[in-house]
Amino acid sequence: MKRMSQIPEKPMRTIAIKPMRTIATLIPVLLVAAWSCNNSEAHEPTFGAELPVTNFTVDPAKDTVLKTPGGAQISISAGSLDAGDATSVTLEVKEAFTNDDMNRGGLLHGSSEANNSAGMIYINVTGGQSVSIHKPLNISIPAKTPGTEMMVYKGVAGDDALLKWIEARALTSAPSHPPTDAGKTLFESRCASCHGGKEEVAGPPLAWITSRRDRQWLYAFTRNNAILLWRGDGYSCYLFNRYKTPMPLFKDLSDADLGNLYNYIAAASKSVDSNAVLDHKRGFDSCVANDANCGAAAQRVAHTDTVTAAPSGEAPVADFYTFTVDKHGWYNVAGKSGDAPVTAAAFPAVSADSLHPAVESLQACPCWCDESAYRRADSLGREKPARRR
Repeated sequence: MKRMSQIPEKPMRTIAIKPMRTIATLIPVLLVAAWSCNNSEAHEPTFGAELPVTNFTVDPAKDTVLKTPGGAQISISAGSLDAGDATSVTLEVKEAFTNDDMNRGGLLHGSSEANNSAGMIYINVTGGQSVSIHKPLNISIPAKTPGTEMMVYKGVAGDDALLKWIEARALTSAPSHPPTDAGKTLFESRCASCHGGKEEVAGPPLAWITSRRDRQWLYAFTRNNAILLWRGDGYSCYLFNRYKTPMPLFKDLSDADLGNLYNYIAAASKSVDSNAVLDHKRGFDSCVANDANCGAAAQRVAHTDTVTAAPSGEAPVADFYTFTVDKHGWYNVAGKSGDAPVTAAAFPAVSADSLHPAVESLQACPCWCDESAYRRADSLGREKPARRR
């Protein structure tokens, strides 16, 4: 009898122990799964790996405005980021405002909206943080490509592993009209006599120049190229040694004027095949990479603040596309499917007799300024009329 009474006790112990072990084993798995669910939106989709990343550390309890290298602005009001007890959050941002960057990031192959894009931007938290967006963030990207009926799209990973643009919605604000009329007037009055779209006249062609040079350098060179020559800016000297034609100073142009001018040039460039436009920057970059003198000159100038930033009170870009986001990931400002951004009128026609004569291939890398460049810079700096050649 005693043995029979003891028989059920042994399996009862076994039954009681197994659930405890199972629960103990599942607890860390459940915790990891719960953490992953809270952060799943912060790590999808993973596109644009080839694009540079800019990190910003912000205090979630304070109002913050971030300014990106590409000219975008991200406004984060206090309490927008729910980071628990954390006193700082590190955000990573990627930008693709040119077709080259969009191609490099693999952002153009998912849907038709990508082909009409005026700019794409990615915002996320860096790894290891548990952060959600509690209140929408405001994002403004430069309206470099003017368009009408622009929308903002959210990027998601499609079944074919391509980036899809979905959830089209209206922008918070956009330019009321393509910001090119004023720029076209400036181009015709200040630039057209010496520059064509794809033709070399007294100076280099300007189509696609906004994709080949950053606006900070363009503004400085346009306003006062004499300063860059005096400082020995390699690319300025490279252009001088090729064309030998003085360029007037345009000190009277504000950043808003220059923004309108280069917005027009960017829009008009859409009517020109970029492969047909001579790109001196490639030749200069080759010189810097392969010519010891050019490389040393470029390195030296890089440490002397060759290009001065725009005054803090003026914005280099006159107009923005603004929208709100409440999730991490990629966002795309683009025209409705089938509607391409509106482009400005093409560059003014260039007469055959004004074309620059054929220039012999450069026998060396002229990325330093000789005495004639210094004399020219002195003449321009003193606002004396420079002799045209």
